[in-house]
Amino acid sequence: MRIVRSKRTSRVRNFFALVLLYSLFVPHLIPHSSFLIPSTYAFDSAEWHGKRELFAREAERLMSAYTNCCAKVKEPAENVTIPVETYGDGSVKVLVHAGRAQYFLAEGFVWAEDVEVRKLAKGGAVEARLVAQNCLVDRNSKSGWAEGAARVTQGKTSFEGKGVYFSAPDSYIKVFGGSVVESSDLKFGGGLQ
Repeated sequence: MRIVRSKRTSRVRNFFALVLLYSLFVPHLIPHSSFLIPSTYAFDSAEWHGKRELFAREAERLMSAYTNCCAKVKEPAENVTIPVETYGDGSVKVLVHAGRAQYFLAEGFVWAEDVEVRKLAKGGAVEARLVAQNCLVDRNSKSGWAEGAARVTQGKTSFEGKGVYFSAPDSYIKVFGGSVVESSDLKFGGGLQ
């Protein structure tokens, strides 16, 4: 028995071979090739928008709490340093230093003026720093609201503006007004000089 191959059969086989090779290098074009894309690289926009809504509500809650705490401040302590979050081994992860501060134990808040919030590495080196005129930190959610002028610095990147919400566990910061962003560590690629 002799197998006869037509040009059409060869073209169909070549087409499917090409599709298979293409699916290996460009998996998002072939619907059933999602097994080729590691889930750690997938971006879930619905999850991100949900988190943005949560962050917005949390910022509103802290803005309101800031106003309420300002009205209740009586005799704040001076030159206060407060650990907000620690690593599993007990070393400090997030530290707040304030020129003046007052605890609101029932609510879990710390109100402060002339504030510096530092995020520390396990070895104690400063990874990120927030400097603000006035601030309210929620020790339970490990988040806060900085009223007035604030500046956040991490590495060679800094943000500044008025009204800053931050969440230490989520590594999230949002500047609400007068934003300025500076960075000297951007990589655009292509050998830009």
